[in-house]
Amino acid sequence: MKRTVWLKAILKAFEELGGSGTLKDLYSMIECNGSLPLNKYTDWKSQVRKTIYLHSSDCEIFKGIPNDKNDIFRTVEGKGNGRWEVRN
Repeated sequence: MKRTVWLKAILKAFEELGGSGTLKDLYSMIECNGSLPLNKYTDWKSQVRKTIYLHSSDCEIFKGIPNDKNDIFRTVEGKGNGRWEVRN
């Protein structure tokens, strides 16, 4: 799967956060980085969540194979608490 600008921004934010964080942490990092034109989106935070969910076998909308190259993120303390990390 081609790395989207959103995926790149999320990975950069995770890197700056040390590999894991809450959605709120990610939003703050992406906002601070200023690499995306966030004002062009009605709800840019939903783009962040969607990108994470599409790249996590912990989510129903993931269409890949668990542990393949597109399975990039995982929940830290179980689904629903908003804490994520980059898979090793």
